[in-house]
Amino acid sequence: MSRALVRPLDNLTTSCYNRFAMFFQKIETKRKSAYAAEQLISAIKNGVYKAGDKLPSERELAKQMGISRPLIREALSALHLAGIIESRPGDGTYIRKNVRNGRIEAQVLSILEGDVHPVEVLEARKSLEEGIAKLAAEKANTEDLKRIERALTQEEKAAKERDYDNYVKSDRDFHLAIAAASHNSLLEAAVRPLIKIMGQELWGGMDLLYLFNDQGIKQTLDEHRRIFDAIRQRNVTLAVEAVRRHLNRSKERFLGDSKEGQ
Repeated sequence: MSRALVRPLDNLTTSCYNRFAMFFQKIETKRKSAYAAEQLISAIKNGVYKAGDKLPSERELAKQMGISRPLIREALSALHLAGIIESRPGDGTYIRKNVRNGRIEAQVLSILEGDVHPVEVLEARKSLEEGIAKLAAEKANTEDLKRIERALTQEEKAAKERDYDNYVKSDRDFHLAIAAASHNSLLEAAVRPLIKIMGQELWGGMDLLYLFNDQGIKQTLDEHRRIFDAIRQRNVTLAVEAVRRHLNRSKERFLGDSKEGQ
């Protein structure tokens, strides 16, 4: 851990905001989400936040540390994966357990240091999947359409049952089925690792922490249904627009451009 991340506290009985403002420092490093996670862990280790305490909002954390909300989301997602915090829909983020050893901290940092940034993945996918949707609308055969619809049906079933693992799997299967329906092996090979990267730890943590909620699920399923309908109708324009809108909105949901969590 970097030196001087922790400042002495004059009074631990002050308000949550004052405790927080006195403790965290602005970050000036190349891997800001990792240092944000370190500061949060330091706060928990030093008793600023204890098990059961509610953390400040993303916006407040970002303001105090001088970084963007997406970077705060990365840090919080890593802490969530390590079991340190939990999200309570409609309420906020709470400390789940105290941090007493370095293994958990090492786990958090390894999660943060090993992944491609999700925004980069979404931008790359958008560039490829718009063209894939166009070809799928033109070339998809009966078996292709059955495969896409089967994945969508499984995704809807998993969402209804709150089965996160199968929801993520069927989400990937849906996009991979569309890629296969393009009947272009180069495009399919290019997009496959970008879709599968959704299963990596950091991405999965953010998906579970921020998107696996009633609003996020409904939006995603509606967008997927529009994509499938456009491909089935062989409407190239609508298919491309539906994919563009879906991935743009996925990026917005990740970046927090909607009003939740403010």
